[in-house]
Amino acid sequence: MGVAPKKPKFKGKFVNQVEETFGTKPGSGIVNADGSRNNKRSGYWKWNGVDWVKIRKKEFDAFRGSDNYGEPPAGEIDQTVAYNSIRFPADIASGGDSSYVLFSFYKYKPPFQDKAGASSGLTVKKKNGTKVVLKNNEYVNQDLNAYNRGGVLSEEFEQVDGLAQIMLYMPDDIQDAYKADWEGKAFGSITAGLLAAAGRDGVGYKLKSALQTAKKTAANLPVNAAAGIITNLAKGITGDQINASDVFGGISGVVKNPNVELLFQKMNLRTFDLTFKMSPYDAEEGENIQRICQTFKKAMLPSYDLGDRKVFGFDKNENVASQNKDPALNSSFIAVPSVCHVQFMHGGSRNTYVPKYKMCAITDVNVNYTPDGNYAVFQGGAPVATELKISFMETKLVFAEDIEMIDISDAPAGQEYGAMRSDIRLKENITKVGNSPSGINIYEWNYIGNTQKYRGVMAQEILERHPEAVALQPDGYMSVYYGKIDVNMERVK
Repeated sequence: MGVAPKKPKFKGKFVNQVEETFGTKPGSGIVNADGSRNNKRSGYWKWNGVDWVKIRKKEFDAFRGSDNYGEPPAGEIDQTVAYNSIRFPADIASGGDSSYVLFSFYKYKPPFQDKAGASSGLTVKKKNGTKVVLKNNEYVNQDLNAYNRGGVLSEEFEQVDGLAQIMLYMPDDIQDAYKADWEGKAFGSITAGLLAAAGRDGVGYKLKSALQTAKKTAANLPVNAAAGIITNLAKGITGDQINASDVFGGISGVVKNPNVELLFQKMNLRTFDLTFKMSPYDAEEGENIQRICQTFKKAMLPSYDLGDRKVFGFDKNENVASQNKDPALNSSFIAVPSVCHVQFMHGGSRNTYVPKYKMCAITDVNVNYTPDGNYAVFQGGAPVATELKISFMETKLVFAEDIEMIDISDAPAGQEYGAMRSDIRLKENITKVGNSPSGINIYEWNYIGNTQKYRGVMAQEILERHPEAVALQPDGYMSVYYGKIDVNMERVK
């Protein structure tokens, strides 16, 4: 009697990792090249993030690929996508020309925690234990970088344990919407005159002009006062709600000049929705969908346990007055939900043609388990289709300086499309092939995980000579505006 192939005893390193194991079955098994038979028989397994599940050889070959036995899917970019990410569809990969949405979850960063400015000069302790003096910014949010510190991905953000990275297909509802609040303000003649006088240059002239304006318009005061008395009497005696313009219009056939001007009030935080309809190939893929939905639910909800968070410097085991252990603090507060970094990706880098978001809060999670209008499940209970709608709100405002402008005025042919990722840390097989007329080194390379060869420059070198041509991306890697240097970036055939 033979032995059936057993599933691997070790844990998988990434979702959709495949492995082959062997058992014995005398008189059968694999046919050798010479026509003889050996007694081996294979078992094929796929790691779903929790356990090894048995698959057919056809599926094993599809996931393994020709040169990636026991390795991540072809073209994976280690620096961007975690091996243990949850994916739908299951065979989605981060390499080559693939497009996908990447969701990563981080602990909320309080906007005024360890901020410079009012606290400038204080000594604070960083995560690595070192102590530094806050002196970079004289004022809170002195510049855009200081404001964005808690809004873009950086080393200050800590990933949430238990919330795996999620990769999903590109949805059909990608939009980029901004909303500004402008309001028409009405100014009385005196106020309008005072503001006009104050708007002129020169402090002394402003004061003199404002006094003159007030004096000239003082003749209107008795008229306005009389209208005010009438409106108050009418309200007190009859309860009628009238204003000064009603009085002037009813008596004299005139109304007060509104002097309406349009003034900017504020920007609104950007919001957006993403919707995914997921129909699993089988019950196993249905389990992946369930994990995706559960992850978003958990990320948007507050935590009852404060964990290692401190309230005004005191943790849940410290009493503010006595410093004695006291659980009251933990029962009085709850922890703010996690935040999410949403990226539209192309291959191993962000797609610059679609919106770029700062760190986001998840405001709504809506899961529809019957999107087709009827209840249908696989054996075991997994729905045959699930619709997931997620609503996001950016944690920081977007300013004009945040927008990556495309400068085509003097860009060489083929370089009209903004900054290109050129960080040396993203490249391999780098070979110098020449120099530009201005002396810039020119190289050929391929991006890690991609066999396509390119010709261009290294961002680290350009930073030294032409810092205006280099942009630092939120993920910490550098891009180059080739239109600002005398080198084109091009594919090598």
